Amino acid sequence: MDRLKLIKLSAVFLLLVICPSNVRAITLEESIKRGLSVSYSVKEQEELTKKAKFTYLSTIDPYLPRFDLESSYSRVFSPVKSLDTVNFDFQRDTYRFGGVISYRIFDGGERYARRRGAYFTYEKSIEESKRVRQDVAFNIKKHFYEALGKKEILQLKKESLNIAQRIFDLTKARYEVGVARKSDVLQAKFRMESLAIEYENAQMEYRKALLALKSILLAKEEEILEVEGTLEKPAIKFQKEELLKRALSSRPELLAQEKELKKLEMVHKERKAVWYPKIDADVQHSRHDSTFFPQRRSDQFFLSLNLPIFDGVGRYYTLKSVEKEIASAYANLLEKRRLAELETLETLYDYEMSVKNVELHEKLVQEAAASFEQSLGEYRVGKSDILSVLNSEKDLTHAKEKYIISLVQANIALSLLEKVAYLKEY
Repeated sequence: MDRLKLIKLSAVFLLLVICPSNVRAITLEESIKRGLSVSYSVKEQEELTKKAKFTYLSTIDPYLPRFDLESSYSRVFSPVKSLDTVNFDFQRDTYRFGGVISYRIFDGGERYARRRGAYFTYEKSIEESKRVRQDVAFNIKKHFYEALGKKEILQLKKESLNIAQRIFDLTKARYEVGVARKSDVLQAKFRMESLAIEYENAQMEYRKALLALKSILLAKEEEILEVEGTLEKPAIKFQKEELLKRALSSRPELLAQEKELKKLEMVHKERKAVWYPKIDADVQHSRHDSTFFPQRRSDQFFLSLNLPIFDGVGRYYTLKSVEKEIASAYANLLEKRRLAELETLETLYDYEMSVKNVELHEKLVQEAAASFEQSLGEYRVGKSDILSVLNSEKDLTHAKEKYIISLVQANIALSLLEKVAYLKEY
């Protein structure tokens, strides 16, 4: 009955994982590409970036001349006539038509500051898009490595189950010829059944990991994905000084804060511009007559200067408010740089520790494999008991599982280091 259960579990697994008509194997690069193309967070930030771009483009208007057309009609129902005037020239219907071309010659730098401020806001939004893409790419890599680790653990449990099956068959054969005890057979069977349960649990854990990956890739429920790849010990070619330099010079959060600081400096110039005079030039053409197409014509040119002398104290305190906001933004930039440096160093240390753990667990696997082969060989010739074989097999399985987990953690640590030091751009 137990053998039949194992065969059914294996058949279900093969149906779900190996069937080529329903399963699509996906690599890490394909996962990142697909995830970035469908991510709601990325699309949201892209729309915000487009909005900032259009806002920046709209600030060209103050540099362009303005042209206005106006037309009006008026009718007087009760004119007031002069009693001492014999000839009274009265027009009951009046038509007006005119046009004005206006251009601001000087505004104290207000137009320039407003346009540059909008440009820095647009650049800040671009850096925010890079940050969002980095976050999404890291989450994809994290879920992919976890799924890949669960897949290798599932394969490990399957191999361990096969080994336990062979040990059980060997013990049963030895029992039938009278060189093994009944308790040895029961212990070998118990280990085999325990691994069958672990194998089934590993299948569920792998499916859960795939479910999380499918969610971030927005895969449909009926789409069956299979992660493809191998877990390897990661490595980087950058030294600590290079990592810090890249983090402080290229990290999107820091660049976005620098753009925010420049934008506030432009806001300060814009607020300061209200203290300067405004010089405007206007050319006006107007027609006024009692006919629908007016004939009386008037052409005028205006050159005006407007200098606010006193309109309260609001201008002064608004300027001081922006100055304090600039100081606050600069302090925020310094704090973000400090945190970025600290995060980079901590992540680097975590990565180096994870790589050391991989090396240590790799040695443990080698030692456990040698111990198991020795115990199994001695058991075959009757120099060892079943408990020694089962314990050494259990230690080997445990060591391999820890080794796989350490590889997953090391690759995730490297992915995080790539994110915080901005080693890759997506």
